[in-house]
Amino acid sequence: MKERRKSINEYILPVVFFGLCIIMLACYLIKPDNDFSDMENRFLQKRPKITMQGLSDGSFMDSFETYTNEQIPLRNMFVKVKAVIVWLTGASENDGIAKGEDGYLFDKVTGISDKVNKNITAIKNFAVSTDRDIYIAAAPTSTWINEEKLPKGMPVLDERKCSSELALALESIPNAHIVDLYDALNDHKDEQIYYRTDHHWTTKGAGYAYEKIADDMGIPVKEITEYAKHEADDFYGTHYAKYKGVFVAPDTIEYYDVPIKELELEGRTVDNLIDTDKLSGYDKYAAFMYGNDGKCIVRANKGIGKDLIIFKDSYANCLIPYLVMNYDSITVIDLRYFGGKVSDELSAEADADILLMYNWSFINEDNHFYKLVSK
Repeated sequence: MKERRKSINEYILPVVFFGLCIIMLACYLIKPDNDFSDMENRFLQKRPKITMQGLSDGSFMDSFETYTNEQIPLRNMFVKVKAVIVWLTGASENDGIAKGEDGYLFDKVTGISDKVNKNITAIKNFAVSTDRDIYIAAAPTSTWINEEKLPKGMPVLDERKCSSELALALESIPNAHIVDLYDALNDHKDEQIYYRTDHHWTTKGAGYAYEKIADDMGIPVKEITEYAKHEADDFYGTHYAKYKGVFVAPDTIEYYDVPIKELELEGRTVDNLIDTDKLSGYDKYAAFMYGNDGKCIVRANKGIGKDLIIFKDSYANCLIPYLVMNYDSITVIDLRYFGGKVSDELSAEADADILLMYNWSFINEDNHFYKLVSK
């Protein structure tokens, strides 16, 4: 009897394991794929198609491995459990995001990418290609501004030194003007000018950047506070989407009702700068400028007699409401999604001011700046 019971026990674990495998496989086959993870604020890998090319070069297996990881049943629960286990071990880092003082989360970027020189060259060639004044503003990251809040021993990239390479590359071009935002923001580092859970600056931080940009571009600084102010609570940003740890307080988003005539997006036209529907969702920062279209046009038609073309990343989205106070129209171009020709946009807006507004990490890592000078 004991031998029989022992024999049965030997089979229990293999049977349970095999049964779990069958259940997981069935779930993969039956459960529809998720397009987007609200918890992680990103798109997930869809089931890859089998092709001879994919099988021969190994890309199919790479995609399939990512697919099985990202579409696993109960993924959100497993992701959260992993984050809790990391927290219980006393570690301050999860998935490349470190938790510092006052609940701030930081992205660990410690080196210069192989793209930065190409991006600086593209910006330089863009400035050389025209005799119009080009203003270039590179925003520091929260990691640089809030260095005193970093976990002990966390390495920090000297962004100021790195960004000086851009200034050095442009110093011989008389129509290229660097807008130095580092001092402008560092002077206010004791205020919350960056979100704790997100990589973007806050509306207040964007306001200090606006004052410096306006001063350098020779436009009057106007007070956004004359317009109605609103708040959206319970914002967990891009850093939290990776960190996913416990005991992290949410942020609050502030925005103002700056009036416009219309905002022409790709596919529709609206009459305000804030997509209030997104404020009730997970990615609340996407409410600014309705997210990131390749090209959109803000028409204020205030009779100011000045227009602007701004090339930008998402940092500029909460800055644009400030700039709207100074321009009749603003053409907003995000090179990541822009399918037209920059030269055509410049020809169409021959008298418009030109501003490049990016955060330093974007210049360091993006690979779309070549579109500035592509034919």
